[in-house]
Amino acid sequence: MKKTSIIATAVTSLALLPNVAHAWNYQGHVTVAQVAYQNLDTTARTQVDVLAAKAYQSMPKDIQQKMDSFEGASQFAKLAMVPDLIRKIPAEDIWAQMGETIPASLNQWDEKETGAWHYINQAYPATSQCNFTHTPNIKLVASYLFDDFEQNPQAASMMFMSHVAGDSHQPMHSISQSLNQNTCETDLGANKHTLDVPQKDLHHLWDSGMGLLDTAHNINDFSTDLQLAYPSTTMTLGKTADVDLWVTESYQLADFGYSVAIDAKPSEAYYSKGTELVKQRITQAGYRLADELNSALAKK
Repeated sequence: MKKTSIIATAVTSLALLPNVAHAWNYQGHVTVAQVAYQNLDTTARTQVDVLAAKAYQSMPKDIQQKMDSFEGASQFAKLAMVPDLIRKIPAEDIWAQMGETIPASLNQWDEKETGAWHYINQAYPATSQCNFTHTPNIKLVASYLFDDFEQNPQAASMMFMSHVAGDSHQPMHSISQSLNQNTCETDLGANKHTLDVPQKDLHHLWDSGMGLLDTAHNINDFSTDLQLAYPSTTMTLGKTADVDLWVTESYQLADFGYSVAIDAKPSEAYYSKGTELVKQRITQAGYRLADELNSALAKK
């Protein structure tokens, strides 16, 4: 694949930012990965640094510049935001760009682009008769990524593992509600649940971390502060790479997430609780990503 095709896609994605959902915004993804980076053991960090450098060098200049705009972030952490820029690139070409071969498990679907890898629209509420889930989705992709990475660590796989670890902890990437009582008309993960907020809708409000992620942070300091506030010893982390658990937890936040009515302005109480949940989920995602990488790279 020519680099110009990625450049064109990146430019298009950046131009359309107000209308495109990027879970946790770019800064949130980089923060998840930086929390993970700070929790890698020496063996894993050495290998992660090599893969991250390889991935960075494969990127066109415009994406490198975007990555480099995050103050205090490791190169590994910066890489976590890239999948949101290349959703329209055929998956096979992304691995080829890095001189790698896409795992067969990730190259089995007619839908070759990676946009659907970022979410799983499980119908809400649980009693709903609707079915908004399709294949591929984040649950399948994440499990295939980890299984292959254990056997064959690749830079492209690591990049997507870092990204989907963040996406799976964003509640609005796990759920969709019907907009019509009589027909199954999806709200696309609350993208159509409009609100009286600068972010325009419920999905983007959560992407912004209730506005927390709209302000630039020093990523290293921000990640450190989150861990001080939410130590790993106080969190349920579960089994390594248990994506089903992560998505289930996100789904369980739907009652709170959807408690703000369409076209309403969220209350101060909503913002306060929502911001607390955002911080917890981002930090938890980082710890779990570190566990994935430490486990997979322990014997390499």
